[in-house]
Amino acid sequence: MTTTRHDEFSGKREFSYIQPRQGRRATEYEELTLYIQQDPKQFAWGGWPILTPEGRPTWSEDTAAVRSSDWWAFRDPNKTWQRPYVKLQAEQGRALERTLETAKARGLFTAFDRTWADEMLALHYASCAFLEYGLFRAFSYAQREALAEVVGNPCVFNAADKIRYAQEISLYGMELAQALPGFSDSEAKSTWLTDPRWQGVRENVERLMAIRDWAEVIVATNAVFEPLVGEMVRVELFLRFAPLNGDSVTPALVASAEADWERNHRWTWAFLRFLVEDPNYAAKNRKVLQSWIDHWTPVSLLAARQLAPLFELPTVKAQSFANALGKVRQAQVAMSAEIGIAVPDHEVLV
Repeated sequence: MTTTRHDEFSGKREFSYIQPRQGRRATEYEELTLYIQQDPKQFAWGGWPILTPEGRPTWSEDTAAVRSSDWWAFRDPNKTWQRPYVKLQAEQGRALERTLETAKARGLFTAFDRTWADEMLALHYASCAFLEYGLFRAFSYAQREALAEVVGNPCVFNAADKIRYAQEISLYGMELAQALPGFSDSEAKSTWLTDPRWQGVRENVERLMAIRDWAEVIVATNAVFEPLVGEMVRVELFLRFAPLNGDSVTPALVASAEADWERNHRWTWAFLRFLVEDPNYAAKNRKVLQSWIDHWTPVSLLAARQLAPLFELPTVKAQSFANALGKVRQAQVAMSAEIGIAVPDHEVLV
């Protein structure tokens, strides 16, 4: 006679140090994200086990002007962790490869207007690789200093999005050099460094890279620069103008970057809402966020305005710069209003 021993505890987990945000059990995202980083406030430790030679803790509250009653209470609404992120970006990469192969096989590159190819793509779209690389550097720093992995991990993926897109732009230039006789993006770096039309953007990006408050990096980049400058360049210029100038390929690259931005917009606004709804620090956080929006909005608006001459270069024009600026500005105001933050009136900004 065979008996089967039934273990009443099999498959059950009655104890967990993770407090689920919703439901009775932690999600896979929560189990793989929470408390990978040490935090003596969450466990029975006498302080940080490792200090810098100067005695600085591994992570310090002083690295951000905003405060939280519990940084670990934040949740990325995208629930992003490494494996699904890699799968997502691999799918995007394969889709872009298929788009480029189809374009080459069907001769779509030869339909490009030459002004569009030789100026807009070779000089200005290629310059965007340096812009994206700068944002990668900024978010890499934010990840290092973020006070909980639930905040640091979205910064990691945000940084990875930026370096991926920068590399896609560079790879695209290689494809165009093979497909279009005379095409070369070799002057893109010089354009980024010296062209007056890009110097406001370059200064803005370099200043973002120099911020040493990790939360300010998030706000200055994703709540100001991306809505105003990033969307101006990606959507209002290249996405809207490309098809009218015979280019049906560049919009595919822009669309992949926009998919990244939609994901990063979601986690950023969830993070800002998390700060302004904190039970102990909401009022203080709201003042700090307002000061950052007030400071960085004029910087990014100036950068965006210096791009105005680019809207006059394409042979066929999709819209005026003034129309494009109005749209990105209105979108930034609407997004900030969601968390009760006012945006300075752009009409009175220099």
